[in-house]
Amino acid sequence: MATVIGVSNTALAGEQLERFIDIIGTAVTTGLKLPPELRSVHLYQLPKETSTKKSGEEITFFVYTAPNKPVDAKRDLVKNIQAAADDFFQSSGPVKTIVIIKEHSDENVGVGGILRLDN
Repeated sequence: MATVIGVSNTALAGEQLERFIDIIGTAVTTGLKLPPELRSVHLYQLPKETSTKKSGEEITFFVYTAPNKPVDAKRDLVKNIQAAADDFFQSSGPVKTIVIIKEHSDENVGVGGILRLDN
């Protein structure tokens, strides 16, 4: 499973927003070699006037996943996210992505009121 929380200065809406979320989800599951259904992606868009001025789009992705992913998978994850953002925003100019990977063990995750360790 990979849970992705993105924070951006973008202004996407409707079908465009849904498509971007799906593209990022695919980039994450492909990079980490996970089945497509093992993802949860959320994008929070903040107005540009509430953040430091940037020359283009900037998106920070926090990726939460189980531990012990190989370094090559993490490299693929970061590369896939950047490529997906570049492809999606190609007509808008450069996009800067920041990816922060947070691995967590089953003793630190609860789902439906049960620690994953106990499931």
